[in-house]
Amino acid sequence: MPVGLSALMLTVAGSLSTASAATNWQYSSEHEGTCLASSPTTSSVWTADCHGTFSWVSWHWGADSITTPTGQVMRRLVSNANGDCLGTRVDSDALANPVFTSACGRNDNQFWSGDSHRLENDNEMELRTSDNGSAVYTDYYSVVDSHNIDPSSFVWWGVHD
Repeated sequence: MPVGLSALMLTVAGSLSTASAATNWQYSSEHEGTCLASSPTTSSVWTADCHGTFSWVSWHWGADSITTPTGQVMRRLVSNANGDCLGTRVDSDALANPVFTSACGRNDNQFWSGDSHRLENDNEMELRTSDNGSAVYTDYYSVVDSHNIDPSSFVWWGVHD
């Protein structure tokens, strides 16, 4: 990794500060080394080359927020490719819940936290990559042991401009 880029690797914990609301972010998967991406024309979300079409792998934190009972602040993660928000369907019995973008303001579990190099939603589901390929899912972290999933698939490194 180039020295300049490694100097920009920041903890995601600061991603929800007021000053960063309009900042553009890229989230790189520790497991695959690829970035969270979204389509400019569909609701599809996947991981892609971090140096590809910039808007596809660029996100910003929206202004709307919620605070969990434990005091954690969560905001909508907005795709710069299509202006929609990252969302997921939650099925607690499913392994690998779908991830997509949808119109901001819908009730699609659109509130996220970027604390501790994890992207977690308001249902305590965490964004993860697949073991082979570019698929992105949400799961409870507890599946790491029960389904032999590499813990690094839940780790995201945020870089901002």
